Amino acid sequence: MIKRKIMLLILLIATLLSACAQNEGGYPLRRESGYTPGARNFYRDIGKIDFTGLAYTPWDAEAATASLERQPQRDYTIMIYMIGSDLESLEGAATADINEMLSSGVDADKVNVILFTGGTNMWQNNVIPANECVAWKIKDGHLVRLADIGLANMGDPGTLASFINFSMRNFPAQMYGLIFWDHAGGSIAGYGHDEKFDSSLTLLEMNYAFERSDLRHTKLEFMGFDACLMACVEMAVIAEPYANYLIASQDLEPGDGWDYAFLAELNRNPQMDGASLGKVIADYFMSFYGRNSADYLSLSVIDLDRAGYVMDAMDKLMAVCSRDLLRDRHGSFRALATRRSRTKTFGNGSPRDNECDMVDLYDMASKLSDLYPDEAGQLTRAIDSAVIYNRHNSDVSLGGLTTYYIFGGKEAAAPAIDIYVALEMSESYTEFLRNFAGILTGSDTRLGERRGYDGETVVDEDSCLSAHLTIWEALPGRLDYYSMVGISELDAPDLALPSRHLWPSIGGQFVCLYTVEKLPEKALYAIPALHNGRDVNIMVLRCDQYPDGKILGARQREGFIIQKGYDEIEQGDTIAFYQMVKYFGSRQEEHPHQWIEGPPQTVKDELKIELRSLPGGYYQSLMLTDICKDEHFAALAPALPEAAA
Repeated sequence: MIKRKIMLLILLIATLLSACAQNEGGYPLRRESGYTPGARNFYRDIGKIDFTGLAYTPWDAEAATASLERQPQRDYTIMIYMIGSDLESLEGAATADINEMLSSGVDADKVNVILFTGGTNMWQNNVIPANECVAWKIKDGHLVRLADIGLANMGDPGTLASFINFSMRNFPAQMYGLIFWDHAGGSIAGYGHDEKFDSSLTLLEMNYAFERSDLRHTKLEFMGFDACLMACVEMAVIAEPYANYLIASQDLEPGDGWDYAFLAELNRNPQMDGASLGKVIADYFMSFYGRNSADYLSLSVIDLDRAGYVMDAMDKLMAVCSRDLLRDRHGSFRALATRRSRTKTFGNGSPRDNECDMVDLYDMASKLSDLYPDEAGQLTRAIDSAVIYNRHNSDVSLGGLTTYYIFGGKEAAAPAIDIYVALEMSESYTEFLRNFAGILTGSDTRLGERRGYDGETVVDEDSCLSAHLTIWEALPGRLDYYSMVGISELDAPDLALPSRHLWPSIGGQFVCLYTVEKLPEKALYAIPALHNGRDVNIMVLRCDQYPDGKILGARQREGFIIQKGYDEIEQGDTIAFYQMVKYFGSRQEEHPHQWIEGPPQTVKDELKIELRSLPGGYYQSLMLTDICKDEHFAALAPALPEAAA
């Protein structure tokens, strides 16, 4: 997972190497849309945003500068807010990226690189302390200690605002950049996870930090996220008053994150604007991994002057969706939910933790274009105009911007919608989310009864989103309770799996592979599990090279925050797979399904997927998922060993 583990013990001295990455081609600059922004109705009035109740604990930036000499103005000051989190304490990922910065050869006479470290239980080097936050400068391949801040919560807006003020006041420059390093989760989750304080920064808290900092008076040239899922329109709208460009990923990032060798490019051209530098960062990022990487890669450069126009067009589209949803709740919800189920989604996990619900905004508009061609077309043109560069290795085209659209995370609908409402985004889209979530969760009683066919498995064809064959074994000591040990998607509810179907297993235990993304060239699956006592998804890749499946590693979630990259599963580790338990007796409505831990196993060798035939004693049931994401099961039937379908 980590780029250079051999570099973990060396921070004071780094070899001055310039790593010039080559653009490997792939995806071009913006799609020419002929879009010319006109008048817009959406404006987010910062004076009306309610920051009441948010923590704000600044540190004394003025006192921290007392021992610093006044610095001459440079071309650039790049601030890096590095919450080490478990990425550092477990894997040394922050140390590896700092070493990349040190070895980049960036010229400190042209560019100030100011680093703020903290938020982890342990640093995998002998320089950075774990029990306090420290400000550093990168100079001549060394870390120069600027100020000891003490133990500060990096999930507090005051800590972030103080770092911005400290950097901008003491290291003046013609242009400023701000990079956020850590985990993230998009519009609802926000950014970062401080291990010391078990805290993160929501988008509203980040907005509060920006507003209380010098960014009110001096705009950043760019704001970047070396973190997952932050190329969202909500982040772009919040950043618009404070920066010219946003550089971020729509998708999850690999654990190695950005390639900081890009800093050397500023030696040759220290006056690059945010658009040009963003393209360099994206090209280095893609070249570092290679276009054929097993990781899903994505990096967008967004012109923030156009972010408001995207939100405005989104408002107009969702206004007509809301109108029709109110006019015909049954028919419109069916049409909208069906299209939502087919929209490109990022950050998916297993059914235990599928709350992220970030969708490609361009694809969302495209899926609605048959219903609302004018409004959808206006939104796609606005996105084309705002996303000036977009590199990715997806098999399908990506638009470069995402938004939150509830669907998989219906169990967390109430708090998620409350968070979205507080952001004060498009009124029409916010109202649409409320109405859509009300029907999705069943809390909107105006839809009427839509359940009640468990056991019979009678689902209207237009209401069926997917069909799966599921395999079960009886739970010892609990009458009519069964645990699911296999799941396989069917093309249609009336199709059976071929005779002698093989089922995936790990270490002799059958496991359920839940589909995260399925494309023609490859598919990604999640297995809910415990890895060394931590809740994770074990991620599995299937492609031509790995037809049976390759285990990529374990990915943890901290609430809504999703881990960047994977933890390695090594010899001696302990894993236990979660199994869904369901009651198949006569009063199913009184017994909701639950998740239990399977028997633990110690990893002895490389963890592998093995395909096995099904022995006797197992049962099967057809599972249909409806447009409200509810699952319905047919009565159990014996699964014959010779034809487990």
